[in-house]
Amino acid sequence: MKNDGFVSLPLLTVSETAKYMGIGRKVVYQLIEFGEIRAVKNKGAVLVEKTSIDAFRASGKLT
Repeated sequence: MKNDGFVSLPLLTVSETAKYMGIGRKVVYQLIEFGEIRAVKNKGAVLVEKTSIDAFRASGKLT
């Protein structure tokens, strides 16, 4: 999980991200781990940057 101090809003929870992308939560965690989408941890919650989700979807890597 990257946290370089620069976070772009909006942020989605892992569950929201999974629903938005049409995938399972486990896959979301794998995408975060592999650096495909950006996420930060805030008070124990993992939050995913929507801009990184949209960029990943636009890349065509998820079919």
